[in-house]
Amino acid sequence: MGSSDFGGHSNQPLNVALFFEHPTLNGGERSTLAFCDQLSDQGFAFYAIAPFGCRIEAMLQQFRIVHVPFLFRDSNGTRLSLEALRSHLADTIGELRIDLFHAISLSASRIAGPVISALKLPGIAHLRDIMRISRRAMQDINMNNLILAVSQATLAYHRHAGLNVERSTVQYNGIDLHRFKPDTGAGTLRCHLGLDSQARILGTAGQIILRKGLDVTVQAFRRVADRYPTTHLVIAGERHSDKNETMQYEETIHAVVRDHQLENRVHFLGFYDNMSGFYNELELFVHSARQEPLGRVLLEAAGCGCPVVATNVGGTQEIFPQINQAVLIQPNDPRNLSRHICRLLSDADAREELAENGRQAVEERFDIRFRSRELAGHYRKIASI
Repeated sequence: MGSSDFGGHSNQPLNVALFFEHPTLNGGERSTLAFCDQLSDQGFAFYAIAPFGCRIEAMLQQFRIVHVPFLFRDSNGTRLSLEALRSHLADTIGELRIDLFHAISLSASRIAGPVISALKLPGIAHLRDIMRISRRAMQDINMNNLILAVSQATLAYHRHAGLNVERSTVQYNGIDLHRFKPDTGAGTLRCHLGLDSQARILGTAGQIILRKGLDVTVQAFRRVADRYPTTHLVIAGERHSDKNETMQYEETIHAVVRDHQLENRVHFLGFYDNMSGFYNELELFVHSARQEPLGRVLLEAAGCGCPVVATNVGGTQEIFPQINQAVLIQPNDPRNLSRHICRLLSDADAREELAENGRQAVEERFDIRFRSRELAGHYRKIASI
């Protein structure tokens, strides 16, 4: 353990090692770095133990976080065994002077649990997935001193499967409401796509994977497009997995677009950096996930005053607990989704009500300033063990 005085009598920062499994900038990575941005001025310094990746490295540099390279795969691209990863992690930690270890994902938490326990290093696991795991994996996660879940739904799911009740609690994500706010001056996206002022833009964002339900959104838009000929669907996000099933899933989505001759009305942006500008140019944000522990994109969209239509899965109702804050429907129903989209496209007053109430819901519970103070409290408590 480092030299920080957790009673508050030392000027030395509390050094936190963050353990990233992926070199991407998805919800988990963005949420973690948003917390770091807040906590760097509150007596915390960060290392990021993470794979190489140009995007995450650029963000780490922006937030003045030291990047400690970590390889999850060998020279042939094969993922290292669990034992090899743990040995590698123990060696990496041994070269650092840290007070606290924070694994930012379920898989990273499972890798780290036995390592930090053996090193007697205070550690935090972070669960951002609702998925079945083995009993052995749960035992590994339970070796962390504290387990944070991104929503009550995530916490309940894993507690039912054996998560240590006494060591686990909810830590909601937060967003910067000064960045994600309504902005009538947005126009970059429309210009980028070459859309005129008459075009009506629907949007969705997230990884292209089965659980995000992009296929449902595209199928719903096929029906919306027939009724509203000036509407466009804009998709921000990309596929990261090279599994055959995921690549085939992406191809089926493109096939639907081609088969219904929607190539000029469905736009795949891939990675898109200006997400606050993105949300501010949408009439509706559509999120048809099959599972969503706590969708960061939902927080961002609502923060920007964009009306939300989403599936009522995972922690989504914890973001929008009242019916006038978002339209929440059951998953896997493109016909019903299209019906609600069409209803809102024809009702400006309803869209305005959702926009105002959705923004208020995020302001009340997901302001990054409040949530970062909460996380800082967890850090100080666990680091003093």
